[in-house]
Amino acid sequence: MEIINPHDKFFKETFSIRENVIDFLSGTFPSKILKKLDLSTLTQDNNSYIDEEHKEHFSDIVYTCFCKDKELRITLLFEHKSYAVACPYLQLMKYLLKIWESNNKQAQRLMPVIPVILYHGKDTWKARRFRDYFEGIDEEFLRVIPEFEYLLTDLSSYSNEEIKDRVFRRASLQITMLLMRNIYNDKILGDKLKVFFEIGRQYFEEEGGVKFLESVIRYLYYASDIEEERVIDTLKEISEEGGKLSMTIAARLIEKGKITGRMEGRMEGREEGRAEGAIEGERKGRIEGLIEAIEIGLELKYGVNGLRLLERIRKIAVIEKLESIKEAVKISKNMEEIEKLL
Repeated sequence: MEIINPHDKFFKETFSIRENVIDFLSGTFPSKILKKLDLSTLTQDNNSYIDEEHKEHFSDIVYTCFCKDKELRITLLFEHKSYAVACPYLQLMKYLLKIWESNNKQAQRLMPVIPVILYHGKDTWKARRFRDYFEGIDEEFLRVIPEFEYLLTDLSSYSNEEIKDRVFRRASLQITMLLMRNIYNDKILGDKLKVFFEIGRQYFEEEGGVKFLESVIRYLYYASDIEEERVIDTLKEISEEGGKLSMTIAARLIEKGKITGRMEGRMEGREEGRAEGAIEGERKGRIEGLIEAIEIGLELKYGVNGLRLLERIRKIAVIEKLESIKEAVKISKNMEEIEKLL
């Protein structure tokens, strides 16, 4: 099944481009590790190391490269997180085992794996050692606990200016990181949208740039509450073709029922030319947008089980209540906390 989380999809599309990964490594990796990697040998491993149980919820990107000073292959495992998790080691360990099992089946020597987490959620990511999760144990038992580290890139630790002017060089990676860093703040995202698009003015004219721009537009439509008309108008100022593309994608999504409530509601209100029609259109659009955001949140945190609440949620027509449910999904520790609001 296709990954429906828009953050994961956007991440995977961007990091499937080898040059973007090289740019990311060059800007974020510790220098002691980076200088040992021969990035000219960087190759994507198209095998997926996600088991069937988690395939629709997680997205992995895996690359391999050789060391500079010896015939040793290194695996780079990239995992994206749009929310903080209690213990990331458990999921990472599943990946590591799958990779090493694959090495073993192919009679290869086990390859060192460097797990990399790209995080852009709202909450503070609290990095801890794996042993710290085993509370109250004696020192003698620490020797039986697996010990490994992951490299964390928390986008909140960079300013927009650092991302744009210092950390990354490629336009596509700069735009991706800026959008992901600001995706939860509609005001900043809206105010900076033109600045972000300006970075890709020339790139959007290229064949690869057009494909990337389509990913950007879809990400904004699915993952933010920025009005589609604002995206379209902003892109028109940067690129005529970009404006047309954004309108075409919006039309397709409306046809598929993805953003019907949000955009069609506003359009209905305008076409009717009546204040009450506009207000009602905005209200319907807001309700559909909230329900869509809740659906993504439930799927992300609770998988298929979370989606069983949707039938009841779709019957709610009070914006304030839906907003409360949306916030509850973000901070909830279990589904029971959400069910109490229904």
